[in-house]
Amino acid sequence: MDLKQIDQTLSLLRAYGAKHFKYKDDDIELELDLAAQVPNDDMPTPTASHHTGSTQLPSNHDTNDTEDNEKVIRSQMIGTFYLQDEKELTKPVIKVGDHINTGDIIGYVEAMKVMNDVTADASGEVTEILVDHGENIEHNQIIVKLK
Repeated sequence: MDLKQIDQTLSLLRAYGAKHFKYKDDDIELELDLAAQVPNDDMPTPTASHHTGSTQLPSNHDTNDTEDNEKVIRSQMIGTFYLQDEKELTKPVIKVGDHINTGDIIGYVEAMKVMNDVTADASGEVTEILVDHGENIEHNQIIVKLK
């Protein structure tokens, strides 16, 4: 396993939210622990997933209440965020002022050529959408603010 393969493996682990990887063969033993990079224990701990599906996290991890009772919805994965699905490119899924409920689809994240639903884990009125359609997003980045 060369450095390029290790880098690709690390990228895949991040894309799927995995925190630990161990590989061993006759020539090499490799162990990657991404959880050790997280400085705060309150960070979400997603599980590995290799299929299209919901990217919802438990609400105590994915939303944070601020002082003025504002809630935020964060990205669980690294990828490209879309406000519209690939079939309906005319109307965004959500816009400022919309009321969303827990479980509603608020957008999509494309990671590894797979479109993943991003679902709300809290109900409220959308006050701000912090990412644009087609923008690359990082893990735990705030996507939407609610009140």
